[in-house]
Amino acid sequence: MGIVALSEQFVQDIRYAFRVMSAQPFFTAMATLSLALGIGANTAIYSFMDAILLRALPVQNPESLIVFNWHSKDHPKVANNFSGSTHKDDKTGYTSGNFPYPAFELFHGQNSVFSSVFGFNSAGRLNIQIQGQADLAQSQYVSGEFFSGLGVPPAAGRLLDATDDRVGASAVAVISYGYAQRRFGDPAKAVGQAILINDTPFTITGVAAPEFFGVNPQGPQDVYLPQHTSAILETTFASEKTKYADSRFYWIEVMGRLRPGVGRQQAQAALAPAFQHWVENSATNDKERADLPLLLIQEGAGGLDSLRRRFSQPLYVVMTLVGLILAIACANMANLLLARATRRRREMALRLSLGAGRGRVVRQLLTESLLLASLGGLLGLAFAKWGIGALTLLIGNGQENFTLHATLNWHVLAVTVALSVGTGMLFGLAPAMQSTRVDLVSALKQTRGGEQRFRLHSWMRVSLSQVLAVAQIAISLLLLVAAGLFVRTLTNLNSIAVGFNRENLLLVSLNARQAGYKDDALVRFYRDLHARLSGIPGVRSASYCNYALVSGSRSSTDARIPGQPAGNTSYLNVGPGFFSTMQIPILLGREISERDANGSNHVAVVNEVFVKNFFGGENPVGRHFGLGGRNAIDYEIIGVAKTSRLNSLKQDVPPVAYVPYTPNVRQAVYVLRAAGEPMAFANTVRQAVRQADARIPISEIVTQAKQIDQTISQERTFATLCMCFAVLAVLIACVGLYGMMAYSVARRTNEIGIRMALGAERRRLVWMVLREVLLMAIMGLAIGIPAAIAASKFVGSFLFQMKPNDPLAFTLAAGSLLAAALVAGYGPAWRASRIDPWTALRDE
Repeated sequence: MGIVALSEQFVQDIRYAFRVMSAQPFFTAMATLSLALGIGANTAIYSFMDAILLRALPVQNPESLIVFNWHSKDHPKVANNFSGSTHKDDKTGYTSGNFPYPAFELFHGQNSVFSSVFGFNSAGRLNIQIQGQADLAQSQYVSGEFFSGLGVPPAAGRLLDATDDRVGASAVAVISYGYAQRRFGDPAKAVGQAILINDTPFTITGVAAPEFFGVNPQGPQDVYLPQHTSAILETTFASEKTKYADSRFYWIEVMGRLRPGVGRQQAQAALAPAFQHWVENSATNDKERADLPLLLIQEGAGGLDSLRRRFSQPLYVVMTLVGLILAIACANMANLLLARATRRRREMALRLSLGAGRGRVVRQLLTESLLLASLGGLLGLAFAKWGIGALTLLIGNGQENFTLHATLNWHVLAVTVALSVGTGMLFGLAPAMQSTRVDLVSALKQTRGGEQRFRLHSWMRVSLSQVLAVAQIAISLLLLVAAGLFVRTLTNLNSIAVGFNRENLLLVSLNARQAGYKDDALVRFYRDLHARLSGIPGVRSASYCNYALVSGSRSSTDARIPGQPAGNTSYLNVGPGFFSTMQIPILLGREISERDANGSNHVAVVNEVFVKNFFGGENPVGRHFGLGGRNAIDYEIIGVAKTSRLNSLKQDVPPVAYVPYTPNVRQAVYVLRAAGEPMAFANTVRQAVRQADARIPISEIVTQAKQIDQTISQERTFATLCMCFAVLAVLIACVGLYGMMAYSVARRTNEIGIRMALGAERRRLVWMVLREVLLMAIMGLAIGIPAAIAASKFVGSFLFQMKPNDPLAFTLAAGSLLAAALVAGYGPAWRASRIDPWTALRDE
């Protein structure tokens, strides 16, 4: 057959498929909607996987980039000072990308391996004042080869180079394209502008390319500063001026670009011995030499992997769940196609008897299923677009600086097309093949088609539709169990007593040091602002600290008790009235007051864990302890506070020392106890801060309750998603079960009419139908429960205070699914009991 003939037949098949679909609108809507929900959910989740796991940096030849890391069995003792992050890997142990500056210089000298090596480290959110207006911008210190090494072109002006990154160079900055648009309107207008960064004059030399966001997808940058300008911006720390020569201070992150023809393994082999020799020379004793960091060069096409480490495992779990949704939707589609194929047996028999080839009929039916799947894919894209927005809000949990943005790019569209075509072919083939395997004589004689069944046992005959329904129930159980586990985890976290009253608390974060305040002036400003905020009508009490409770932040150092070895303790700098504002009970002694706030009184309030660990439960009031390293400050304990959560709901509460707020602390977090809804005071608080000093922007204003919720956002996201997915899965499965049973009752109208004519009771007919539903549900549970027990161990790391095989979660899931199946089957059962026997026999 020629191409022209095939094309004509293809057009005929499409036309006929449209006529069949328009003649059966309910069937078309059910099949399309089922697939759209499954494909849409998968497309939305895949878009996030593409954004996090697969997308490369928008730079030249990203495949030649590498990231420098080190790993060790434990945190290396040779890292005497450390500023950065580490993570623990099952294969490599403790891993980090932070190096001493001399190590960066070692890598930079390997010209035979790398065409460029560049370093960078976070500057945090700096106070940027432009034309008298101040705000906070995410900033990064970068070495001179940062932009040239990445191959980033300027959108305006020039980018930083090696002449900018040296001691004594002019203070210059490069800003991102988006930040230039926000602050200047036209990025070209930003070049040459004078700005203040942390009250220090800088000049903007250029604007980065529009698509460039930095090397860390987790935190796109607004401002890029030469590395050595940290010495003039971070003047409060003496180490800023000495860390460039300190071989035991690990702080700078490093990336590089391989020379053409050099592979990552070659670079590893060339640099590992040199780094090992260098790090051995930096160790001062055998204890430090016992666990030295080992060099690990990894691929850098996607930039730093912090975002991938954070979201990869959760995304794989969610992708598995939406994959199950798609499987249920496809099974539902196959069931609908099987039901329709049974109704069309006479049509297929007539076409075959008139000379149509089986291949031609199969091709026609596959065209119909592919068309249904394509419509499902198009509608799924609409669901996916809505789902991406909903997921972004859910995962971001209302964070202003949330930077994860998924889009429907061509990678995602290709996956959607593949899903649509794949489901149409795979789940349309079996019904199409079954439609052509008919006995022509019997099919032409019968008026109501019977569905082909196959024998599982001498007493059990089941149809393919029943097998698919059982599979749907089993898969739905997996999703219900997952939802139950994550909901119970969230319930466990929400039921934890935090040790203070989280309600009606407003948290206001700011940093006056970035506006030029230092030492006593800083303390006076914070004290004056405290008085100003306390006087706001409706604010019952106010205090401040250096970070909010249960915010994921924690400071720790050594506590030195006379006559005892030093032990680690957490500490929190607090202002007067902190405990009364937070409503943390003082069990012994008193809390920190105004007379302690000037810093001259070295006093502390400790929690119950501190007392138990260091004083054996004895009354510690009046006792002294040292806080810090060798030059520890001596503190007198003036009170014991009831134990409250410090940084996390999941971790055990550590020993905590609450000490007066000092000028050495950068940030202040004001806690305001309000008479009503805390956020109602937000605008008044902003106005009060502007009146105190307009150069100081508020970095965050949030309620304490929302702050705590943000620390369990992953658990909340899992619980919400799984509940939605489970409800969707059960709904699709029940719709499929309802449709299958409704068709079964319609097919057996003659049989039911005869039963009723012979005196069968209505309740027996209801039970006859429900018994079939119940049998399929029990078979589905028998398959699903062992599968759920085996699969639940893979989500064990996401659970809190419960086991993966939690009996309550399994019981609730099985009971809910059984009830839903009976509800879905009751409608057809009730209609079966209302069939008029005479009408049924006459129609037959």
